[in-house]
Amino acid sequence: MWCLTAHAAIAVGDRPAMRRAQAALGPACHEQAGAGTGLFTLGPVSAFLDGLEHALGR
Repeated sequence: MWCLTAHAAIAVGDRPAMRRAQAALGPACHEQAGAGTGLFTLGPVSAFLDGLEHALGR
């Protein structure tokens, strides 16, 4: 869910939500987003973290 939050926050420029998503996703940086459900994957969490860093100007 945090990857979807990150994606939406970047799309609308919601910096506080970006920072919350970044903090929540940090511990999972080496995982596949959604892979635990067995239903779908959104790709590597690290890609979402990279997007957040870029959007936050870090």
